[in-house]
Amino acid sequence: MGKIKVIFVVFFAVAVIGASAMFYMKKVEAEPETEKAISAEELAELSIDTDVITTNLASASNFAIVQFNILLSSEEAKAETEKRTPEVRAAIISTIAGLTKEQLIGGEGISILEKELSAKLGNIVETGEVDRVLVTEFKIQ
Repeated sequence: MGKIKVIFVVFFAVAVIGASAMFYMKKVEAEPETEKAISAEELAELSIDTDVITTNLASASNFAIVQFNILLSSEEAKAETEKRTPEVRAAIISTIAGLTKEQLIGGEGISILEKELSAKLGNIVETGEVDRVLVTEFKIQ
């Protein structure tokens, strides 16, 4: 009879612990992570517009005229990026010069360009992160 009581108590304890764990996990899943929405003022404070850049494309006799808006994670990252303007321009030019006119045409081409530049610029900026890169002017000839 004593063994049955011990088994019953152990079973009951495991059941309570398991139910508590399941309750906790469901509660954690139900609570969405609330990201702070960035206001327009904060966007303006944390972003940089590049100059209009004209560069040749990998395809013969084609060139692109582009301008970007770079959103950074902090004021420190923005200040660093402004100081590294030549490196930023070089990254942009080398990325675009490696693409053909056919690769850049359409929304998918612009999306690929934004992702590639975001990754390259993320390697340049050391004090923060590049949150996103947007194409704000785009002409291909």
